[in-house]
Amino acid sequence: MTTGTVEQLPETHEIHTSGRKSYKGCRRRWNWIFNEQYYPLRTAKPLEFGTAYHAAMEVYYDPQTWNMDREVIGARSIIKFVDVCEAQKAKALELKDEQYLPDEVEQDYQERVELGKGMLRYYFEKVAPTADELFIPVKVEVKFSVPVMDPTKDFNEQLICECHNLPVSYDGRIDMLAQDHRGDYWIFDWKTCRSVAPSDEFLYLDDQIGSYVWALNFLKLPVRGFVYHEQRKGFPGPPKRNASRRLGRLFSVAKNQDTDLETYLHTVQREDPEAMAEGLYNDFLHYLEEEGTMFWKRYQIHKNHDELISIAEGISWEAWEMTRKTTPLYPNSGRFSCTTCAFRQPCLGMNSGEDYQYTLNTLFERREHYWLRETPSTESKGGE
Repeated sequence: MTTGTVEQLPETHEIHTSGRKSYKGCRRRWNWIFNEQYYPLRTAKPLEFGTAYHAAMEVYYDPQTWNMDREVIGARSIIKFVDVCEAQKAKALELKDEQYLPDEVEQDYQERVELGKGMLRYYFEKVAPTADELFIPVKVEVKFSVPVMDPTKDFNEQLICECHNLPVSYDGRIDMLAQDHRGDYWIFDWKTCRSVAPSDEFLYLDDQIGSYVWALNFLKLPVRGFVYHEQRKGFPGPPKRNASRRLGRLFSVAKNQDTDLETYLHTVQREDPEAMAEGLYNDFLHYLEEEGTMFWKRYQIHKNHDELISIAEGISWEAWEMTRKTTPLYPNSGRFSCTTCAFRQPCLGMNSGEDYQYTLNTLFERREHYWLRETPSTESKGGE
């Protein structure tokens, strides 16, 4: 891998994946967030789970320690996760000028820390040893910045932002760059989520996947594609024990428990062999094998030359629209999108001719762009 190519360009107007998604979702909201930098006033969270989980994965996949004992590195990664959690908690308390979290918040915090530790142990012990067999990490936390070409000038000149008179660049940050057993490069991205996607269909038109592969190829790094790894917020544990033997079984056959076939089978064979021998668990074991909870999934998406050209053209036209002074900033109303939108109140006020600016000034704060202040996260989020 060459060095010095995947760096941030100086003095540019940056376009990011989140901004593209927001722009295509609702231009009014996009303008308030990405141009005027309005953000809802929110209480600092004692735990940003995705950020802490991301920090642990960064330690685990550090290329400099890749050949070290993976059990030792896994332990270091869990320690890193806990350290980041504790730092987040301390910062939240400092901002509130308090010494302790409320009991219910503290309990939730501790439960989520234990959840993260369990997820990481499961990943390091059960997932990584087989899933990583064909990959070697090259670099973690890779920032990139590539020029966006002007589509109105046959893509021969860099696009200039009308609003700020700056060249436009497309910027982002990659969780990990790895090589497979053939020497080909792949972009890796870690996501934590409530439920794992059952198929990879949604990834083929994903803005982040396509644009990141295009960006690194533009920088002369021949990336073949994108590896998207989803991890469920949970991990397999022993089955729930019934209060008393029920229908001949010591253990629950409820489908909502966090367990998998291997763990469940091992437990009932050891602790309820009679019921197991009688076939009382057969139906549930079949369910776990065919339809049980999916705790992780790794999808590998390849992008060919024609796709990269199409992606580059799409980004250029989107960026051209987003950087024009004359771009119309109309809202995109929708039953579901507007219900959960943080800007619902000022938007309704603007539609009604009310003083929406007062609402923005009192219920929101103006901050620097999120990519300048936020740490990486594994959380599956929307476009904001």
